[in-house]
Amino acid sequence: MTDLKLEVPVTDEVEVDAETLAAIREGIADAEAGRTVPAEQLRKLIPQWISKFESQKSR
Repeated sequence: MTDLKLEVPVTDEVEVDAETLAAIREGIADAEAGRTVPAEQLRKLIPQWISKFESQKSR
């Protein structure tokens, strides 16, 4: 697994709404608990997600 906690210098403050912050925290907790998807499997899922999104736009 890749460590996604990158050390990035803070240059500007960015405001994040409560909903986005909660989603970020949930994602970090999932990753720390091992609830992840291998990159190879993810690459196969992305086209399905895109086609699902595109089909919803035309409704």
